[in-house]
Parts: sequence; structure tokens; C-alpha cells
Amino acid sequence: MLPIHFAPLQGYTDNAYRNVHDAIFGGVEAYYTPFIRIERGELRKKDIREALPENDETGKLVPQIIVRDAEEFYFLVEKLKEMGHKRIDVNMGCPFPLQARKGRGAGILSNLDKAKEVLEAINAVTDVDFSIKMRLGNENVDDCFALLPALNATRLTHITMHPRIATQQYKGEVDMERFKAFLEACNHDVIYNGDITSIEDIELIEREYPKVKGVMIGRGLLMRPSLAKEYAKGENLGDDKLLKMVMRMHDELLDEYSQTLQGDGHLLMKMKTYWEHLEGVIGHKQYKLIKKAVNMMKYNAAIAMI
Repeated sequence: MLPIHFAPLQGYTDNAYRNVHDAIFGGVEAYYTPFIRIERGELRKKDIREALPENDETGKLVPQIIVRDAEEFYFLVEKLKEMGHKRIDVNMGCPFPLQARKGRGAGILSNLDKAKEVLEAINAVTDVDFSIKMRLGNENVDDCFALLPALNATRLTHITMHPRIATQQYKGEVDMERFKAFLEACNHDVIYNGDITSIEDIELIEREYPKVKGVMIGRGLLMRPSLAKEYAKGENLGDDKLLKMVMRMHDELLDEYSQTLQGDGHLLMKMKTYWEHLEGVIGHKQYKLIKKAVNMMKYNAAIAMI
């Protein structure tokens, strides 16, 4: 049975979502914060809220940082250590052009010297356990292999590999041949990430790649929040039970966001994001009604029809 890691998704998997998901669905080994970065020489307040241990109720939170050099790395690591964190994930896989063009995320894979500089910094910080989330490369599928000797020499708990290049974003096929080659050549535990949406998908990875030590799922868990628990139990919840749990999660999130967000406009926008991946659970008609809601009164009326 492979441990399931919940991938971070900006705008979706915030503290409230992670806490409620763990309480209602569970089955997840670790939850990761959306990447934390430096902005104007400091941490964003939003990132601080996301990373503060007192805001986490899962006990499974791993903060993720995104950096372009060792200087940014040391700054962010010190901030997270001050909060009490002993585990940190380093993002070398974000494909978004805004970050990649600045040499962060997958962009750092195009600059071997900068990537090695960060790996050396990881080895220098001995009181924190580090992992890396990465892609095959930025524009070149062989970037990861050029970096592999340095990766193998770095003290890491694991590497999460998404076998695409950044310029693909989330389109096209995952490159399982190169994933297999990386898996075989890597000295670290490897977690697979990419296009996992069903129990069968997880079982296929488990069967075809026995060296894999875990699976990281993002959108697949947004689409079916029960997926990790269903895999662990080896059974499907069924449509009715899943819908009831999805609605319970909705109600708890609505209550949480109602207390923390100012104004119905912000609340409406936030609650709509909850449903963006759940059309398959609630049906196309109900999903369209939610999308069309222009205020909370119409939104609540749409929810009552599910």
C-alpha cells in the first residue's frame, strides 16, 4: 500500500481545505502548502498564515518553498525554522511561466549551477529534513539527469517526480519511459506525481513501478476527495455516500470562510472554487447553476438543489 501525498494547488488547498479534508476524508500521509516565496524581500502574510503550525489541524503539514538561489533558500528556511518546522519541501517543478522565467520552480532546472547551489545549501542545513518536488526539466527532458549526480549526493527524504517538462504545463502525455529511467538511477525514495484520478491509476503505478515509495495527487483529490481513503480501504464509497461527504465538507468550509473572508463577493468567489473540480460528483446541471450564481442568495439556492 503506497502512502498518498496531497499536492499543493494555489487557490484551492489552503489551511481550511486541508483541515476539513483530513477530518472528513483522510487517508493522506502528508499535506503540502502551496509554495511559499519571497516577495519584496519578505514573506507574504498569506504564506505565513498557511505555514503557521497553530493553523494546521492535520498534524501532517509540510511547508513548500520556491527559490531561485541559495540566498532565497536560506532566508525562507530560517523563517520556517522560527515557526518550528522540521520538514520542508523544495519546489523545482512549478511550470507557471511567471515563476519559471525568474528561475524558480522548474525554471531552476535550466540553470544547473543555481540548482546545485540550492542542493549544497540543503546539505548545509542539518536540523531540517528536506524533500524535492520536480519535473523532468524546464524545456529539456534531460535536465533532471544532468542534475541527478548532485541530487544523489544531497541529503533528502524523497524526491517527487512529475514526468513532464514545464513547457507542457499539464498537457500532453506523461513520459513514463524517462520516469522509469530516473527511478532506476535515483538513490532516493521516489514519489510519483501526475494524472492520478482513480484507484486503478494508483494501483497501476504500484504494480508497474515497484520501486516507487508513494504517490502525490493534486487535481485527482479535488475531483474525488475520497480517493486516498478509497485506495487505502480498497473499495469505492459509492455515489450517495460520496455526495453526502462532499456536501458536509462544503458546509464546514462555508462556515469557516464565512468567519474569515470579508464580504459576500469574496465568499462567493471562494466557494465557487470548491466546486470547480466536482462536476462529476454533483452533475452538470447543478454545476452550471453554481457557476451562474451572482450572489450568495442565488448560490445557496443552487446548493439547496443538489
